[in-house]
Amino acid sequence: MQGIIIILLLVIIGIFIALYIFYTSELKNINTQLKKINETKTNSKILLTSSNKELRKLIIEVNKNIEENQKSEAIYKRLDLGIRQSIANISHDLRTPLTSVMGYIHLIEDENLEKEERSEYLDVIKNRTRDLEELITSFYDLSRLEGKEYKFEMTFININNIMCEVLGSFYKDLLKSNIKSIVEVEETPYFIIGDNIAIKRVISNLVQNIIKYGEGDVIFSLKRNGDYIVTIFENKAEKITKEDVEKLFERFFTADRSRTGKSTGLGLAITKELVNQMGHEIKAELIGDRLRTTITWKMQKY
Repeated sequence: MQGIIIILLLVIIGIFIALYIFYTSELKNINTQLKKINETKTNSKILLTSSNKELRKLIIEVNKNIEENQKSEAIYKRLDLGIRQSIANISHDLRTPLTSVMGYIHLIEDENLEKEERSEYLDVIKNRTRDLEELITSFYDLSRLEGKEYKFEMTFININNIMCEVLGSFYKDLLKSNIKSIVEVEETPYFIIGDNIAIKRVISNLVQNIIKYGEGDVIFSLKRNGDYIVTIFENKAEKITKEDVEKLFERFFTADRSRTGKSTGLGLAITKELVNQMGHEIKAELIGDRLRTTITWKMQKY
């Protein structure tokens, strides 16, 4: 009897030793794979040959953690790249007017400079300084908008009046640019909820963009579409591509690849943030060789 008990005990001990060796081997295998993944920074996952349910559950959770870490690292890399690119763009955009100002200051220092030339150079310096001030203000406003720190004074707004007012303020600029404007604003007053200053800035930014880049006939339209008011800003844009349109509202994006200073790529980014944060929608699309920017405002009964 004692012999049988001893045999059973030995069998049980043997089973425990075998299980211990097996699980130790599996854990070593898991550890080796995890170490390799951490060292090589690959997108691999831990593989498990064991059919043990608990080990499989453990590996599933570990793999989930690995996947989340990989996603976080990818996001961090994109953000880091974006920050670096933004810094480069800011540096370039600030350097352009500063370099011009410094150049004209050196010219003014010439004692033999004629009075008329000196006056002309001072005007250039004033204009470049004003550009610099607007640029810095745009950086600040965009940062406040993206940080949800921009304060809106939301009220009932007659969108027809603002549209006509802003278009009227750019009448001379449109004439100077030899742009033929087609204005289609319905006479029925339509009301939306928004910030008066922000809406004016949105429309102004879009009109200024057309003055800078528009060609041929341009269309400014305001019409009702069901429960919405739709404003359209459309111009000929042969040089722009569909890929450009997809990035049009991204900060610092400009179709001017060499960044000659004509645009900083901030105006449309600010425009989109203003529209969205007031609760409305904006989109851009390329229809043939024409760029159409559409704002869909939620109409309110006054």
